[in-house]
Amino acid sequence: MIYIRLKEYEGTASSGAILIYRYSYLEILDTCEMETKAKIRTEMLARRQAMDLSEKRRYEVQIIERIASMSIFHNAGVVSFYMPIKGEIDLLPLWHRYKKTVLFPKVCGNMLAFYPAQNREDFEQGCLGILEPLCATAYNVREIDLIIVPGVVFDHSGYRLGYGKGYYDRLINDNPGVITLGVCFDEFYVERLPVDPWDANVNLVVTQTGVYRTEGEVR
Repeated sequence: MIYIRLKEYEGTASSGAILIYRYSYLEILDTCEMETKAKIRTEMLARRQAMDLSEKRRYEVQIIERIASMSIFHNAGVVSFYMPIKGEIDLLPLWHRYKKTVLFPKVCGNMLAFYPAQNREDFEQGCLGILEPLCATAYNVREIDLIIVPGVVFDHSGYRLGYGKGYYDRLINDNPGVITLGVCFDEFYVERLPVDPWDANVNLVVTQTGVYRTEGEVR
């Protein structure tokens, strides 16, 4: 915690009461939280990208099988995946295993839109260096039965750290009825992360050893 001495000055209200004005401590706290988030993100990204490749592949298979065995996935007709970057869990083997409509996100301004794709030829390089679908017709978010959410690290309440742009936070906050499922390896599933008022949590988190509701209950 960083403490800063704040300048104060007095004024007089129309009622005669003396008012004391001071800079908002909340702004300083928010700055500290952002610095903490940035540090966690940097450390966790480095750790994830340093993982042994064979170990990572083994864990990914375990996560894929856990998702495939979940009724919430089995019953979903429309599912959103993501194109993995920076060591993210690769769930693409699930893409064509089942007869589902599979969507992928595309950045549109400061929001995410979701478009169907049939194969890897249906993508182009997006503005953030991530492959995005070429299809011109987006699905309504409320038509999506399950959105699988990537992240650098998740906590037991379902909050996450991504790359700091807030796309999935805005998506979840704007569409509270949509079911969201986060994925990470065990070492990136932590008890508690710093949380800001605009942060949003996922409904479920899947690791190689378990499936957890946002309150931590094993499903």
